[in-house]
Amino acid sequence: MSFSSIDKNITDQLTERWQAVINMIARHYDVPSCLVMKLEDDNIKVHLSSVNNGNDNPYQPGDAEHFDDSGLYCERVIKTQKPLQVINALTDPEWDHNPDIKLGMISYLGVPLNWPDQSPFGTLCVLDKKEREFPEEFRNLLDRLSNIFELELSLAYEVEQRKKAEAELRAAQEKLLSTRELEHFSLISQGVSHELGTPIGSCVTVVSHLDDICQQALQQENPTVDGLKASLTDIHSCSKMLSAELGRSSRLLNTLKQAAQSSGLPHQNVEIDLALCVDDAWSFFSDSERQSIVLKQLILLPQPILANYVALVDIFKQLFRNAIDHGFHFCEKPELTIKARPAGDQVVIEIEDNGCGMSEDIRQAALKPFFSSDRRHGKVGLGLNYVNNLVTNTLKGKMEIGPLKPGTCIRLTIPKTPPAT
Repeated sequence: MSFSSIDKNITDQLTERWQAVINMIARHYDVPSCLVMKLEDDNIKVHLSSVNNGNDNPYQPGDAEHFDDSGLYCERVIKTQKPLQVINALTDPEWDHNPDIKLGMISYLGVPLNWPDQSPFGTLCVLDKKEREFPEEFRNLLDRLSNIFELELSLAYEVEQRKKAEAELRAAQEKLLSTRELEHFSLISQGVSHELGTPIGSCVTVVSHLDDICQQALQQENPTVDGLKASLTDIHSCSKMLSAELGRSSRLLNTLKQAAQSSGLPHQNVEIDLALCVDDAWSFFSDSERQSIVLKQLILLPQPILANYVALVDIFKQLFRNAIDHGFHFCEKPELTIKARPAGDQVVIEIEDNGCGMSEDIRQAALKPFFSSDRRHGKVGLGLNYVNNLVTNTLKGKMEIGPLKPGTCIRLTIPKTPPAT
């Protein structure tokens, strides 16, 4: 991995934050050099170097050495993936010929720094011109800083992946604009936009809080170790929250991307594993919804079916949403059960819920165009007519609403192999 795979604006922000942190470390712990070292091809170079009031830091960003067999302290850290402390290289036979001695740097403490895929980025390290044994408290602090830097790299990479997924999504949408069945795909897009609203809003709030923490820490003239630890703990917590929310966004976008790739043009039929199709539809719902509702699958199909992926995911999404919004308001233990079985050259799919159900009159009228009301008041939502159109016109099947005590059973009967058009 490399910074070239991450947007320059993001890498500039990372560089600015990291530079402020290593400056603070060098000033607070009175070391001439605090460095972020980075592997590039066959070389290891100074990526960032602390800027102090004095001129006793001999390292400049861009300084580089051939990595393998360089004899540098950092080579050992990267290759072993373990922290290294050298108290006095002049009295240590293992290190008394290393290149940093020429610059007067005889004591060293460094920890590994890795990319999100665990390949080596480089190290975070400090060096001094006098014999020095760094206390355990400082060693732990440097290790935690390395973990936070790695989290920031992961977040930067996650953001970039999300941007790429969004670009691919836009390209897929442009492709679908010329088709007659854009509405099938647009409903999935609307679902994704709805679900992305929460994680993106959370990310904006967390980033703002993260910026406040950094500003407060940087404004301290003489920060205490406890103060630094508290700031780092807050930053670490924010980074974990960002990683979780961006990961959720990335998963949603990836599902939509897979839907577009699998469907090609909306008229194209592909082999579908029904259980995976149900999982894809279910992934569009919020964490709280998926945690509070039990989803059961009883799929008794010996082989995949041939159908329109986009339409089928859309159908499951609409039926799940209909049950959640209108059927489970007074249900203590809501459940959705998906059943599927072969029936000759047909496949019967049943979507059952244990909600409040609907009266016979409502059940008979539910599939009529423009029939819209609320199941909490004895009626059913508008989406069922849309689902019925997808089942009959796109999947060439039929849809029925059957009674279930308690709840509702919606039965879809579709051909295993769609008729030739």
